[in-house]
Order: sequence, then structure tokens, then C-alpha cells
Amino acid sequence: MLKLLLVLFFSFGFINAAEMGKNGGGCVLSQKGIVKVYFKQNFINDVKYTPNAPSGKNFREIFIGSVIDAKNLKIKIIDYKPNKRMKGKPKTGVFFVQASTNSITKTISMTYIFDDGIITATGVLDKSSIGFETNVKYELCNVSIK
Repeated sequence: MLKLLLVLFFSFGFINAAEMGKNGGGCVLSQKGIVKVYFKQNFINDVKYTPNAPSGKNFREIFIGSVIDAKNLKIKIIDYKPNKRMKGKPKTGVFFVQASTNSITKTISMTYIFDDGIITATGVLDKSSIGFETNVKYELCNVSIK
């Protein structure tokens, strides 16, 4: 009898896992609003943001390949590495970017924190602080539970 209950329990788990996989699970992210940029402790007002994609299921899909143009500064997000997710804490990690000022282009890392729908990334370029901030809208996907 115990074996039968275990088989039924695991079967139910596999069926539900397959069903969630069909519907996507997780959430849909999209960058919303303006992108704020600062360089050398000054905010730059005239910013042009070109997203990689209007929406996606993770930061990789919406941010990797995105370009931020602000006066004499250009930031292209080339990769990212999330830190291990801690339940109840903001999501953190590192963006790897190509940052260009005038004729100099360097690959730098920028630590990020994602909290309450706002992602803020900060780093250092030639001993000067550099950063950007934007809103990220996230919506739960439809998941059917049987």
C-alpha cells in the first residue's frame, strides 16, 4: 500500500511539472520607463536606450545586447551573472558591459540589485563611478494547477 501511495505521489508531481512547463511558469519581464544614467557623480539627462527585446522571461533576454547612449558615454550590456537567490531578499548579481567614453572602450563589471521593480547597476570606469537605473515590470504567467 505504501509503495502505491509513493508511486501516485511521484506521478502527480511529474504530471504537474510537465503541465507547468507547457505553460511557461515563471514570469514575464519588461523594461519600462526611462533609463537614468550617472557618470562621474553627475546624472546625464539626454539618454537613449535601445533594449535587446521588449520583454522576456529573464534578465538575459531583455538586457543582454541592450545599449545605453548618454552624451560621451556608451554602455553595451554583454553578459550577466546572477548571485544565488536568497528568499525574501532583493535579487543581486553582476552585469558585464562594454563602456565607451570618447575613444576608450573597456569591459567592466557592474554590480546590480533588483528590488521592488527597480534595477540599479553600479561600477567604476577609469576611477570614476558609473551607473544606471531603470524600472522592470514583472508579471506572473498563467499557471494551471490541476
